[in-house]
Amino acid sequence: MRAVWMLLAVAIGRSALAQESDEAALALADRTTTAPTAPRPCLEYAEAAGSESSYADSAPESGGGRASVAIRCDGALSRQWRAVFADRFDYFWARGASAQALNTLKEAYLSFRNDGSELLDFGRINVREGVGLAYNPTDYFRADAIRAVISIDPDTLRDERLGTLMVRSQTLWSSGSLTAMLAPRVSAQPSDSTLSPDLGATNGEGRWLLVLSQRLAPDLQPQLSLTGAEHHAPQVGLNLTALVSQATVAYLEWSGGRSASNLALSGYPAVSGASAFDSRLSTGVTYTTSYKLSVSLEYEYDGAAPDRSEWALLRAGAVPPYIQYREYAAAQAEPATRRNWFGYAHWDDVLINRLGVTAFVRFDPYDHSRVSWVEARYRGQHAGVGIQWQHNAGAATSDLAPWPGRQTWLALIDYYF
Repeated sequence: MRAVWMLLAVAIGRSALAQESDEAALALADRTTTAPTAPRPCLEYAEAAGSESSYADSAPESGGGRASVAIRCDGALSRQWRAVFADRFDYFWARGASAQALNTLKEAYLSFRNDGSELLDFGRINVREGVGLAYNPTDYFRADAIRAVISIDPDTLRDERLGTLMVRSQTLWSSGSLTAMLAPRVSAQPSDSTLSPDLGATNGEGRWLLVLSQRLAPDLQPQLSLTGAEHHAPQVGLNLTALVSQATVAYLEWSGGRSASNLALSGYPAVSGASAFDSRLSTGVTYTTSYKLSVSLEYEYDGAAPDRSEWALLRAGAVPPYIQYREYAAAQAEPATRRNWFGYAHWDDVLINRLGVTAFVRFDPYDHSRVSWVEARYRGQHAGVGIQWQHNAGAATSDLAPWPGRQTWLALIDYYF
């Protein structure tokens, strides 16, 4: 824990200095007339983090850290063309383990827009679909896209992942849009090499996706999707949000189609590989207060995942097949069991401006395991500091508390250039 608090203390000091510098600059700006500047095409940031973890067994506490640099560029090449590039490099180290460096090429594509409403993009694109908070069954390009986990926050997992090499065409009209995506098979072999673009992870098979969005009423605009992949039956999806009151929004995300069970797809022995129609669902409600606090409750269902009895048998069986299934589910971004609950809260400007607090709890009703996560983060003009806490509760082979990790504290500092 000492390393975590030392890093946080240094971070707070640097953030305070940065804030004083920003305030001085603002004061000078009040006395100076300047011409407006164009937005920067590129944004860069660096982040350093230190962590301390404790365990359920007799293992001593262990520390580790991460250093990251990232860049995102989005600039016009001409009136009709623009280029997008996003990349992140991470260096991880932990006490008693070898250091690891990984580069994540998130996006690199060219975009063309004619004088009307037609858009064409080609290159590596991070396509994020779905209205769910933590589970997105219609986010069809999510599988195998996470190369380095820097946070278990669902928003971070969706943003900080590999894009997919594809061609994307979009037609817009006043009340909706139609998007078509085609991703070719490039390589079936994922790579853990530091600088590899890892196209084997995101383009291991050919895939296509059609998305139709149409406004039916002022506050009703459903989104329909149809997708397919090599050796897989087509899947259909639906995204829908509805304003229940001025402060309450309900949402539903559903995907369905014929497929084998997740256990069969993971290679689990003695499981039938026969396909059946399965539904996947993420639905919930979000309430936002007048003082910048939003609270959400989400129910998650995966009809292809093990039910209560199947999960109990899996936990009681041999360890290697259990681990093999868990690794498959994690790579596919599918829940390990059929049902989960997710509670989420975010509060901006807590006590002081620019201080935000985010917290969530995920709960498995089958084995009563849960993971809790809280982050407090201050974001200055250029520098930010934060502290995170994660706690896993449950038995050794439970869904959300894999043995033996129990609690982790993490402090971080970031700087935007």
